[in-house]
Amino acid sequence: MTESPDFSDEEIEAVREHANRSFLSGREKRIAKLIQLQLWDDSRLNFNDRGMKIKAMLIGFPHPSKAEIDVMFRWIWGENTREGRIALEQELLDLGLAWVDEQGRLHLNARGDMVRTDAYWLRH
Repeated sequence: MTESPDFSDEEIEAVREHANRSFLSGREKRIAKLIQLQLWDDSRLNFNDRGMKIKAMLIGFPHPSKAEIDVMFRWIWGENTREGRIALEQELLDLGLAWVDEQGRLHLNARGDMVRTDAYWLRH
């Protein structure tokens, strides 16, 4: 699982978990883990430099592809039918922009969140 020799599996997983679930319950527990691993800057309420490097590694290339932007535009402003939403959610999963929680709900991952931000910026 190690994607970089500079970061431990535990560090990578802690950052991935917090980035993916940042708006879900259990935030305090995840932040405590990040503090323990020295990946969190409590004064900024955000990752410290090391944590940000891991998050950047997880997000990957900083510019979304055309396919990623296209699917995000449709996810935000497009498809409203049940069948269309299901197909669109599958496309988000296939592109590695989302994950499914224990209750079966779809959430954007760190990369998906970055692409969503870019899509909003491009729209306005």
